[in-house]
Amino acid sequence: MMPGRQAGFTLIEITIAVAIAATVMLTIYGVFSSVSSAKERVEADSAAYHQARVLCDRIGKEVRGTYLRQENPKTLFVLEKNEDNLPRLTLSTTASTPQGGAGGIVIVRYDVRRDPDSDEGDKALFRTEYPLFFPEGTEHASYRLASGIEDFQIRCFADGAWHEDWQRGLPQILEINFHLRLGERTVPFTTAFELQGSQSRG
Repeated sequence: MMPGRQAGFTLIEITIAVAIAATVMLTIYGVFSSVSSAKERVEADSAAYHQARVLCDRIGKEVRGTYLRQENPKTLFVLEKNEDNLPRLTLSTTASTPQGGAGGIVIVRYDVRRDPDSDEGDKALFRTEYPLFFPEGTEHASYRLASGIEDFQIRCFADGAWHEDWQRGLPQILEINFHLRLGERTVPFTTAFELQGSQSRG
């Protein structure tokens, strides 16, 4: 080192050091951003799978508890299209809940409707429950069971074929297919329930 010259970094050395530090910081930020996005995606998927599992468990319990007697016209198992040309499932079941207002046999209706709160054209699943021997002509309150549904299909298997409309006793299998919206994508779900023939006739 020449006499009288002070030790230090040159402008080029400082520029290189800043560039390296910036590259490292960008790399670290990218890793954290990816981990955070993955975490949010996993949490969203978990919420969707949980909602689908609860929904399928509830429907399955009530479908398996179907109570259908030919000598009692109030008991029923009907799959049809509603005013929106979407599935509507109505059945009498022994799997009642406190919402039904009474124990024993209840009528449960699952109605897929266009969601008025959705700008994406999504659908919502509504549920209604009331006692089997409720006075006819009485209005029954329904509540929203699931939202963010892009597609919801129900069909029955009986007599060796699949049917989207059914009201001739108890089918062998009830299958449900639906998609739940998760941001810009949807997750498909499919489940099927076997109905016990011993419950269909007295």
